[in-house]
Amino acid sequence: MERPSYLMWLIEENGVALDNGEPIKCYKLDYADDEEIIDAWAVHIRRHYISDKELAESCDDLEMTPEEYLKQNVIPQKGEDRMAGTARSNGISEILFSDLLEFVYDLEVPRCRMDNMSGKTVSEHGTDVIGYKFSNPDKKPDVKDRLVTLEVKAGLTQTNAEVIEKAVEDAKKDEYRLAQSLDYMRKKLKRMNKQDEAKDILRFQKKNKFDYKVENYAAGMSSLEEIPEKVVDETKAKIIPEIVGDELRLKGDASIYYVHGKKLMDLAHKIYDRCVR
Repeated sequence: MERPSYLMWLIEENGVALDNGEPIKCYKLDYADDEEIIDAWAVHIRRHYISDKELAESCDDLEMTPEEYLKQNVIPQKGEDRMAGTARSNGISEILFSDLLEFVYDLEVPRCRMDNMSGKTVSEHGTDVIGYKFSNPDKKPDVKDRLVTLEVKAGLTQTNAEVIEKAVEDAKKDEYRLAQSLDYMRKKLKRMNKQDEAKDILRFQKKNKFDYKVENYAAGMSSLEEIPEKVVDETKAKIIPEIVGDELRLKGDASIYYVHGKKLMDLAHKIYDRCVR
């Protein structure tokens, strides 16, 4: 998978923290009205739902155009289902954080969660985003191997950062849920003929035999346009508003990812409206 061009709009903001001083990994989605990048972003998202090959085969079998088939069977449409906006919000957010882990943090991130869903607005169960990193180039199991999980919450119509609290709560889910997600992912990757990635996941299903490090993160995305600045100890700092940091507790040394920007729901609709190609 090529690095998506829209990532040039994802700008890291250093020095962002909760009100207790705990730092978070914050990015501002500072997008522009660039038709070429928006179109490419839409194709990138559409390929998470259905591959080019499967789309062509389905259109041939049903004698439909790609736009007809995608609107009717794959891409959530505004006004067609009351959950369409939520499905679009969740979809673009999960894909964005998957791209962040893969192309910014250099993890391997299988893309199978949205492929061939049973309904256009169905919400898949299990861990939202899973990435991993092998310590050895030949992928021989090592205790320094890393499995990274992200629980993603999106509130693209919200102009606050409340999604962070919801993401943290979900990130506390038990190990059984992760085990189920890994097994589901491995089987689905095999059905998609992504055998190498399925083999990678199998390694992480054998923690009792080959131990590794698990990192659980919370990830939120909303339409808070700017992080407000406050003076702390005579120094200006960007503090996430309206969240009590001492009330948030993640397991171990895990952290929080937060992406924000102006009118992100409008952006999501603009992109998804172009996903029918």
